[in-house]
Amino acid sequence: MLAIMAIPLLALMGVGVAASFIKYWPYDLSLTLAHYRFDQVDGGGWGAYFNSLEMAAAVALLGASLAFLSAYCCEKLPAAPLARTVLRFFAMLPMAVPGLVLGLGYVFFFNHPANPFNGLYGGLALMTACTVVHFYTTAHLTIATALKQMDGEFEAVAAALKVPFWITLRRVTLPVCLPALLDVSRFLFVSAMTTLSALVFIAGPERSLAAVAIVAMDDAGDTAAAAAMATLIVLSSALASLAASLLARRLTGRGQRWRSR
Repeated sequence: MLAIMAIPLLALMGVGVAASFIKYWPYDLSLTLAHYRFDQVDGGGWGAYFNSLEMAAAVALLGASLAFLSAYCCEKLPAAPLARTVLRFFAMLPMAVPGLVLGLGYVFFFNHPANPFNGLYGGLALMTACTVVHFYTTAHLTIATALKQMDGEFEAVAAALKVPFWITLRRVTLPVCLPALLDVSRFLFVSAMTTLSALVFIAGPERSLAAVAIVAMDDAGDTAAAAAMATLIVLSSALASLAASLLARRLTGRGQRWRSR
C-alpha cells in the first residue's frame, strides 16, 4: 500500500529530475549538464547551494541542542515550576507564527539602521537563528516526548546515590534520547534545506540560499536550472536522511539493545 502511494510522488519528482538533464523540454530531449552551470543564471550560483548546506548543518546542530536543553529543563528539573511553564509557552509559540510573518518581523527588527544588530541582516547567522525558531516547536515536542517515556525514578535513584545530575544526563538520559535527537537533527536539516517562507525576506544577495535561488531562476525564465537546483536539494536531503538512518541503526545496535529485551 505504501509503495502504491509513493508512485505518484516519485513520478512527480522524477519529472523535475528528468527536466534538469534534458536540453530543452519538451522539444529537444537530448541529455545535458548545462543546467547545472548555475553561475550562468540568476540566483547566486553554486554558492547558494553551499550556503544552504552550511546553514542546514548549523540549524541541525544548534536546533537539536537547544531543543534538548529546553525539553530537559521542562521535563526533568523539578525546581522553578513557573519558569518551566514560561519556557513551555515560548517553545510552543513558533507553531502559531507563520513563516511569512516571522520573516517580515525579522526584516522590520534587524533592518532598522538604529538597531545595533543591523549588521546581522542578510547574513547566515540570522538565517540560521530564524530557521531554528521557525521549526523549534516540533523539535522540542519530539525530544520532550522521548524524555517523558523515560522512567522518572532515574533522577530519584541518582539523587539517593548522590550521583551528580550531569553524570546521569551523560550516561543515561542522552543515550536513551539519542534516536530522538537524530530524528530531530534530520528533520531540521531537511526543513532548513527546503524552507522559503521566512528566509525569502532576509536572504541577502551575497548569502543567497538554494530555495531562494529556485524562485529567482524560475522568475527569470530559467525553469530547467531551477529544476536542477531542486534536484540537488532533494538529493542532499535524501543523503542526509540516509546517513541519519544508518547512524541511528548502528548506535541502536550497539547501545540500545535494552529496547528489544
